[in-house]
Amino acid sequence: MDLSTKPPLGSTEYLHEAQKNLDRVLAAFWRMNDNLPKIEDDLRMAMSMMAWPIIESGISMLMLSGVSKLRDCLILARPILEHTLNIGYFGAKGENAVNGALQHSHQKAYRDLKREISIKDFKLAIGLDNLENFPISDNLREAIEEFSNEKGFEIRAWTGDNTRKKIELISDKYGKEIGMILTINLFYIYRHSSEIIHGTLFGSIYSRGMTNLVQEWPINDDEFKRFNNIEISFVLINTILLIYCVARIIHTHFPMEDGFNNINDIVIKYREQFKN
Repeated sequence: MDLSTKPPLGSTEYLHEAQKNLDRVLAAFWRMNDNLPKIEDDLRMAMSMMAWPIIESGISMLMLSGVSKLRDCLILARPILEHTLNIGYFGAKGENAVNGALQHSHQKAYRDLKREISIKDFKLAIGLDNLENFPISDNLREAIEEFSNEKGFEIRAWTGDNTRKKIELISDKYGKEIGMILTINLFYIYRHSSEIIHGTLFGSIYSRGMTNLVQEWPINDDEFKRFNNIEISFVLINTILLIYCVARIIHTHFPMEDGFNNINDIVIKYREQFKN
């Protein structure tokens, strides 16, 4: 693209620039994460394992953005945001948060060995018979007790801190820029992706541009294409910023200057294209 001009908002060229830069950031982040895993370091391993799904969902998002699938791009943006928050939370809270996540995973994997559901006359069960009679380790027993309520039912949340509290903790640890990016994504991605995921009417009409003022609704194919290009581009741009956040968080704990600087340079150059 000619850097002396910038493509109009909503144009195919505008979307292509977002796609191209997300592709570059994903490739750089992939290389960075390749150097992260170290089996002897729980925090390092946890961050790496949480980073891979960001890469996988980002690649899927690129493919779906190429065929104008706004709803699906928003759905994929949600776990990317969640993984970013949890990586930041691991870093801000340290080994205690990682150990809590490991305990949660341990007991959940055990509970998955036998599952049952009953709704009115409908019953479904799958797994091992008499699982409760099998011997288990003290560590697993502690994990089950930690994530069980007074009636013995599973506590599904792995941490008592909600999304807003996570952003506060991450912002305090890594600075206002990271906190602002996460807040923007909470504001822009979280709400609308939730509506789409939960199959609400609002989610259905939002992705058609019909939650705006009536006079702003797309009324023909060209207007809908412009609306779709704008919304998908914003999802991709927010994803680029989330990956930047993760890279910076990882770099703070486990310095990878070349990898982080590569991502940082891509983001800066992309931003410079659209200044003024």
